[in-house]
Amino acid sequence: MSEYRFFLLHKIIVLSINALVLGALTVAMYVASGHPEEFTLVFLKFFGGMLLPIMVMGFVAKRWLRRSVDSMCGDAA
Repeated sequence: MSEYRFFLLHKIIVLSINALVLGALTVAMYVASGHPEEFTLVFLKFFGGMLLPIMVMGFVAKRWLRRSVDSMCGDAA
């Protein structure tokens, strides 16, 4: 894998995770606004519930990218 392709894929992963976190924040704020008396609790339940899978997905994607680069570098040497 070329250095340019690695850089491009890394930036795509980072931007995707950022967009998903912003989307989760928006959804959690929208849902919590329907329950103003329990806003904080509802917000934290929804945002935390959506944030954990997003972070796991980001971790797995970056690990996959690192392994694919390592396997390509190992074959070339």
